[in-house]
Amino acid sequence: MQTISDNALLDKLRSEDNASFAVLYQYYFPPIATYITNNYGRNEDAEDIFQEAIIVLLHKVRQPDFQLTAALKTYLFSICRHLWLKRLRDNKLLPVADVEIYQGEHDTFLPELHREKSKDEKVQSWIMRITRHCQRILKAIFFYREPMDILMKKMNWKNKHTAANQQYKCIQQVKKIRQTEESI
Repeated sequence: MQTISDNALLDKLRSEDNASFAVLYQYYFPPIATYITNNYGRNEDAEDIFQEAIIVLLHKVRQPDFQLTAALKTYLFSICRHLWLKRLRDNKLLPVADVEIYQGEHDTFLPELHREKSKDEKVQSWIMRITRHCQRILKAIFFYREPMDILMKKMNWKNKHTAANQQYKCIQQVKKIRQTEESI
């Protein structure tokens, strides 16, 4: 296997040598695809993000003052990670508070960044993705164990049937998110 240095590859990218793009896809796309598919994405998402990152990289390397201060693999991975997190935030698939979990102090390449979430973490992430109204209801009922009579007064519900209906609708929101996540 022939290897190419990061600087030589950057020179080829600057001159838009087609072989340099093939090298990027061959060596750098697989770990990025793994990261994205392990973090709420599909392979198509990984391809889109990688293409966007290539465009960002090309723009950067064409700047006269550009200086690569990390390995190209690390730099490209960092661009992809930031693009993916932005997409998750913009599409409301990742609560803003969770972004800090995925952003490190240093941009280093780690082949396996995704760990299996505990049951509590999964439930919390599902609840963070439903409406605020339903978050308030479900937290009051299940986390704070607030009696339904008190909750009915707080929410101005007329009867227990309305309360049960609201609870059902909120639980359905969580179930829908869970099913969507499990089908990915």
